[in-house]
Amino acid sequence: MPTVAGNALRVFSERSALLIRITTAGGQVGWGETWAYPYAAAELIKRNLAQYALGKSVTNPRLIHQAMLSAAVPDRRGQTHMALSALDIAVWDAFGRSSGLSISSLLGGALRKEILAYASGPLLPAGEDRYAGFEQAVEGFIADGFQAVKIRVGIGAKEDIRAIEAARSIVGDDATLMIDLNEASTIADTVALADATRSSRLAWIEEPLRHDNIPGYRRIAEKISVPLSGGESFCGVQAFRDVMVDGSLAVLQPDLAICGGITEAIKIAGLADAFDTGVAPHVWGTGVNFLASLQYASVLSAYGKSPSVPIFEYDKSYNPLRAKIFDPRPDSKGNIAVPDGPGLGIDIELEALDEYVVESWEVAA
Repeated sequence: MPTVAGNALRVFSERSALLIRITTAGGQVGWGETWAYPYAAAELIKRNLAQYALGKSVTNPRLIHQAMLSAAVPDRRGQTHMALSALDIAVWDAFGRSSGLSISSLLGGALRKEILAYASGPLLPAGEDRYAGFEQAVEGFIADGFQAVKIRVGIGAKEDIRAIEAARSIVGDDATLMIDLNEASTIADTVALADATRSSRLAWIEEPLRHDNIPGYRRIAEKISVPLSGGESFCGVQAFRDVMVDGSLAVLQPDLAICGGITEAIKIAGLADAFDTGVAPHVWGTGVNFLASLQYASVLSAYGKSPSVPIFEYDKSYNPLRAKIFDPRPDSKGNIAVPDGPGLGIDIELEALDEYVVESWEVAA
């Protein structure tokens, strides 16, 4: 990264991901990704999970996914799900390319050809002024055509209130505005922030607490009118079940590269439907996860009005690992089109990322 930056809880100087490419006996390829702990995920795949995919037909991703889950007995909500996410996405991509159909078509058909995208950012620079360049970045999002924006906050009450009010002033009255606390707040501080920024009409407050503090989320939800969103760090449908039974989250945000891939994300979508809850996928990492998430978002049930979900997260921080693969621009309504080619929708050209590849390996049957 050009500068050290991050969110209210942590900063970082580089971005990394594990990309998986599978090749079928017929010569078709499929791409998958996990961006969390890529080296650990690589070892899990090489030494454990690959055996459940090698030699199997990509035309049955659920069977391969079920076999991989058998390796997750002592790890039903962690690293195993992150690693198998990459393989599962790759199998679905290869299935689509082998059949000539997009992943959304394989899932029963898209409900939408385009989706409202929100600019997610900016990253907060390290240093004394964590909001340095903030207003210019938000102005840039609007200039790029976005009509919805999610900003990172959590630095301090006064600074956060100023940032939220500034963002509302920049995006205008009609735009959708959300905030992400990245697990850096407390119950009392979140309630106070929601009260202090009521005039800014926030569409949601994302992850104010540690993601597994389910009782804490319920206590916040009981005290404020702004919806709460979260779930990007949940692995497996059971983790989402717990928070659904609790009833504290109004918007679920599974990340396909973490939660267990497309197969697991479809289970999560069904769970959300059963609890009449919206789904808006969390999208981080490279262009592979971006494309997979677009395919997923295109088949999700519509829910709510403010904002109407699904709505698509478009990471606007420095990210050539995404931009060199797929770099769409919003249309006049702030929507981005869902690619309708086979598999992920477009061809993935690894050569575009050659300068960033630090390690590669191969496992064969």
